[in-house]
Amino acid sequence: MIAVLTVHVPLACYSGYRAIVQVYSLKLRVPSELHAGSHLGYDVATSGRTNVHVRLMLIQRTRAETLMVGLVRDHENASYDPRTIHASADVDLSTEKFAGFDTGPAVVRGVAVGGPQWFRTPPPTITETSVVLRP
Repeated sequence: MIAVLTVHVPLACYSGYRAIVQVYSLKLRVPSELHAGSHLGYDVATSGRTNVHVRLMLIQRTRAETLMVGLVRDHENASYDPRTIHASADVDLSTEKFAGFDTGPAVVRGVAVGGPQWFRTPPPTITETSVVLRP
């Protein structure tokens, strides 16, 4: 009985923490100037307890365009697998993505949202980077 408790109690405690903190980090890889053909992306680390949706957006004043949407899958046995999941994705900007944007300052925003656990959805993890548009 002691051996079973010695293994399962620490895993259950850490699993509870992972249910609350689902996104460990979100980093954007964005050049300071964006133009057609620019390459940008994100790196995310998650607890692996639930699926995490990641969205990359370009925002300038009242205009916003979603550049990419990604999904980071959870572990097959999410409650007992404590390994961190690292994922990344990249996108190349096309001229169509710049339609409606002007030359000048803008913001690239990354939003990572975990899934509901214990009747609670954690707040999104948001990272922003200032850029200059040269469409």
